[in-house]
Amino acid sequence: MRCLYFGSGSSFGARYPREQQSSPGRDCGYFAKTRAKFAGCADVRVRCGGDELRAAQVVDFIDLGNRISGVRINNAGASDSLNIRGVGSGFNMGFEQAVAIFVDGVYISRSQVIRGGFLDLERIEVLKGPQSTYFGSNAIAGAMSIVTRKPTQEVDGYASALYAPGEDEYDFQVAVGGPLTDTISGRAAIRSFGMDGYVENRRFDTEGPDNSDVQGRVALRYETSDLDVNLRVDYADYDDKNSELQETVHCPPGPEFGGPRPACQALIDEGLHDNEIDYVTATGNSSFNLESVNSALTAAWTLDEHTITSTTGYYQHDLFRTTVNGAILPVPGLDMPSGLPLSQPEDFRSFSQEIRLQSDLGGRVDYMMGLYYDDSRLEGGVNLGFYFAPFWALVPPAGVIPESTPIAQEVFGEQDQSNRSAFAAATINITEQFRIDLGARYSSIRKEAHRSTRAGVGNEVGQVVEDFSDDAFSAWTSTVGRAAGDYPVTERTDDKFMPSVNVQYDLSADTMIYASYSTGFKAGGWNIGQNLDMFEPETVESYEAGIKAAWFDRGLTTNLTVFHSRYDDLQESTSVIDPETGVFNGIIGNVAKARSQGIEAEIALRSVDGLNLGASIGYLDAEYLDYPNAPCTLLQNATIPGCLQDLGGRPKAYAPEWSGSVTGSYGFAITPDLKLNVGAWLYFTSDFYQQASIDPLTAQSGYAKLDLRAAISDANESWEVAIVAKNVTDRETGSYRAAMSASNAVSVRVDRPRSLAVMVTKKF
Repeated sequence: MRCLYFGSGSSFGARYPREQQSSPGRDCGYFAKTRAKFAGCADVRVRCGGDELRAAQVVDFIDLGNRISGVRINNAGASDSLNIRGVGSGFNMGFEQAVAIFVDGVYISRSQVIRGGFLDLERIEVLKGPQSTYFGSNAIAGAMSIVTRKPTQEVDGYASALYAPGEDEYDFQVAVGGPLTDTISGRAAIRSFGMDGYVENRRFDTEGPDNSDVQGRVALRYETSDLDVNLRVDYADYDDKNSELQETVHCPPGPEFGGPRPACQALIDEGLHDNEIDYVTATGNSSFNLESVNSALTAAWTLDEHTITSTTGYYQHDLFRTTVNGAILPVPGLDMPSGLPLSQPEDFRSFSQEIRLQSDLGGRVDYMMGLYYDDSRLEGGVNLGFYFAPFWALVPPAGVIPESTPIAQEVFGEQDQSNRSAFAAATINITEQFRIDLGARYSSIRKEAHRSTRAGVGNEVGQVVEDFSDDAFSAWTSTVGRAAGDYPVTERTDDKFMPSVNVQYDLSADTMIYASYSTGFKAGGWNIGQNLDMFEPETVESYEAGIKAAWFDRGLTTNLTVFHSRYDDLQESTSVIDPETGVFNGIIGNVAKARSQGIEAEIALRSVDGLNLGASIGYLDAEYLDYPNAPCTLLQNATIPGCLQDLGGRPKAYAPEWSGSVTGSYGFAITPDLKLNVGAWLYFTSDFYQQASIDPLTAQSGYAKLDLRAAISDANESWEVAIVAKNVTDRETGSYRAAMSASNAVSVRVDRPRSLAVMVTKKF
């Protein structure tokens, strides 16, 4: 798989023509006439080619993140999480991600976009560190950009088929494009993929994740000498069953916990506990259904010495997620499959418009300026069934809720948001070797949110089907249930001016040093779907310096980066269990201060004989500087009433000290008509926590995983048959850990075990 580390043009494990490699100095190569040029070559960390991602069966952001130092991406719960250099956003619908995601220049604020697979891509770019000046206020930890393949006046395309017998995984893709008229071209792509799963559910004799997903795209392009218009529309439909087959560990707990709580005890009584990650569980059913439309219209007008670019985006999704924990048994007499079912509906719509004026490059001063606007609406909630205990008996006065009532509660939130921004950037070329990039952005973000709750008789997925009387509702929400009512404050406007500067100097044609200062900002908001919590904006100041060099006619490239970022009022969340009721709560708020600093190094060696070697290694020191009222660990909650802890000086979640990858590939001719290409990718991480409470029970120990690939093709690589082996050593790991409701056990979402697939590709 090819990933370039920009500024050096380094290629990891790829057959990449030397004439396409970019200089570490002035020439950013691939970013000419784009906004990323003004972000500075030094800021663009990783570029992965779409063909190589597909060939290596790197199919989504989670798979990609495992292979990039300092990047952790995972899906779980009501929201997914993206982390760069130990900074990200937690698992709450109210959060926008600290790592901004763009598809063809259109910002997508909802984290669930990471669940989409990669289809017919030109490249993916990863930028580490704050990027707010150039990519918007929410890119406070970094940015990821998906660039789809555009139509051209040449007929081209591919068809590929993959099958992995161990999980009955399949992945079929077809893409074709070409001219429709002399000025209009088109391209279409479709992907159908899924699997039967790799985790056995002993309770229901099923396996999961049992996925059946479809993606499609249609793109049109109109191109003349001074006008380039691109229209793209994507559609996706994900129908996933048994999607959250989490395993249970720490059951039974240690003696310091005073014995197992109901959910763990139920597993013990049934003989379904094994207390280890082994791809066997005894949980209930779960599902994830997402239907989305993602579109972009980009028009670029080339004038005498300027280009005006308009980018219009529209995104919508309808989501419904359920999880029914079969280990949490209902009270006898309640005809329910679980004692604590949960469902999550979410509807989201967004529209965005950007206008950008950009000068031609190569003058004494290159500049760019523009305006940005977006408007979005979010409607979502969490439905929860309280069936695992006789909660009606805990609500005074006695009898206000009839005995044996299956109590459920819905917490619903809606949020309207608008963002207005103005930005400008300039590159001042002081000499051929010395230049300064200056940038600034002003953003004003207005939000209005409202919250409502319902409680009453529930169904099997925790939805309210019959409302309580007013007296019963008041009694429930003021004692055991979630608090009733709207947020105390329902409107807010946050604004910020964000400057940046990047100084670069070419020591030679093949060596560049740089230093940068950048700022960032992310607006405040509300805890949607849970409690009445609000959170304030977070800000960052970041410093970075490095050296990028190419040696031996760019056959060897090296990059070295040091960085230090300081975050104030960092937005954080975690999941804790109420020690009295056993029900989980999503805790959300602002951490006073946090720091992320470290060193990253990359080296790549390319041989004219077809051998390519590379390594990317990162050291990260990310910790809370001041967090006096942090949520507690499972043990603390079990032994200290009303517990809070001070996490000042403790590491952040999803922030391993060491991470990275080592890769190599070798291609050679077997006969004049046949080629053999082999490759290996070893990626690794040290220990890291998976909850902001820094609970040792939610820590993932360090590991290394190995992927291998071998392919035979014709001399021109127009067809190829490959064997792809992933996680060859079968290392058992988990991407997400959280406290298990009604228990002092821990639920683990496990990563995929060893897999072996055959892939056939035909290009035309």
